[in-house]
Amino acid sequence: MAQENNVLNTLTLYRTKWFADLVDENMLANSLLTKPHEVSTVLSYIFGRFDQGNIVDFITNGMGKTMTIENRQYEWNVMIEHDKAVRIVSASIDNTTIASTDVPGLNQQPIQLTLDEKWFGPGAILEFDDKEFQVRVVGEPYQDGSNWVYTVVVADGKVDSYIPPSLLAAGKQVSRTGSAYEEYSDEADIVNYQTPFKLRNHLTTMRMTYDITGDAYSSVMVIAFRDPKTKKSTYYWSAYQEWIALRQWYERVDRMTMYSKYNANADGTVNLIGTNGRPVYIGAGLLQQIAPANRKYYTTLTLDTLDTFLTDLSYNILGQGERKFIALTGEMGMREFDRVLRLKATSYNLIDNNTFVTGSGQNLTLGGQFTTYRGLNGIELTLKHFPIYDNPVFNRKLHPISGKPLESYRMTFIDYGMRDGESNLRKVVRKDRELVMWHVAGAVAPGTGHAKSITTLRANAKDGYQVNFLSEQGIMLSDPTTCGELICDAE
Repeated sequence: MAQENNVLNTLTLYRTKWFADLVDENMLANSLLTKPHEVSTVLSYIFGRFDQGNIVDFITNGMGKTMTIENRQYEWNVMIEHDKAVRIVSASIDNTTIASTDVPGLNQQPIQLTLDEKWFGPGAILEFDDKEFQVRVVGEPYQDGSNWVYTVVVADGKVDSYIPPSLLAAGKQVSRTGSAYEEYSDEADIVNYQTPFKLRNHLTTMRMTYDITGDAYSSVMVIAFRDPKTKKSTYYWSAYQEWIALRQWYERVDRMTMYSKYNANADGTVNLIGTNGRPVYIGAGLLQQIAPANRKYYTTLTLDTLDTFLTDLSYNILGQGERKFIALTGEMGMREFDRVLRLKATSYNLIDNNTFVTGSGQNLTLGGQFTTYRGLNGIELTLKHFPIYDNPVFNRKLHPISGKPLESYRMTFIDYGMRDGESNLRKVVRKDRELVMWHVAGAVAPGTGHAKSITTLRANAKDGYQVNFLSEQGIMLSDPTTCGELICDAE
């Protein structure tokens, strides 16, 4: 009752009563929602607004970023860099391991460089961790077990040049600068190939149902309930139940889209079995698809933390015209974001109307909130309030100072750009099964009411009906390396 007590005041006429599943007339009467033959005082109860929830669906399906498939499972490829640095296994001269006091490469003395893979061809110019030092590959490498041995010489050709032994130690790396050849040469560097890594996910089938009796269908309530989307009011429980069922359905879909955990084995099978003996597939939600390396923790947010994090996400990956991010966050995350930008703004001279003060004379108003940040190198971040992170029912770990859910401070950064003409973030649905709704009619059916003729065909003999919702869907983050999270760690 703690949550209810936070909103109770002298205007309260009825306390909240919690119930679920089958709704009958007796339950409504016990909850003080019906009154025989009389409708006098009317109160409008407006429940949570649709436009404040279902954010994941809005930024995917609502923006036309939905992919329809015909199978449960879906896969996609992600390309990474075409070149890379290769690890040094060992280095020697004339089969003698190089010591820390040696001067390898002096007088153009060849160095045998053992690398953990074949990545360079003859004539390639290699650079070490310290880019001031370069060598040239001489001839073809040969294989030694699982490693490859290269013969290299100092690239500048000077007799007094050498490579510091510390750069040749095991675990250090070399990478390609380019290549260089003599006149009339017949050697050449090689082309490197790297296959993309493949990601796999599968759709999750979600369901919800509710039942209502024939008496409850016709019951008139004391309180008028108003649909926040259409602004229509009703005194009938059946209409209200339909509204609130839809609201809860979309909220549950959004939470599942964010938090669900992939449950398949490597071979695609699952061990979770449903009541009828068939496997229950759960796909990876958005949070699980984000690259783990891009998940960082903070205690107190600073602009440097924010700027460094965004730079890391986009560095050497996104072009400067593509570095646009959306951050889903709760109310406390938005407050933290606003706080750090206000601190930064104090170092600037705000002129004209670009301030948070409006009005004149004695009638001044201080207000406004930062929701967009433009950083260096074309980085742009826009915050989007994500109510799911605020809900204390589902986010029970609290910040030690504010007492608000820690999840409310979470910032989920989504690269909202395009990949080969497709959005980086897409909703994925099974064909014709994005949202399936149906009813099982008894004596009553929604929309048509009670059956009035023996020729009326109904599915069962119950004095009521059942409504069902079903969806088979998932989410796909095409490139998980450009998305990330800042998570408050203040426990």
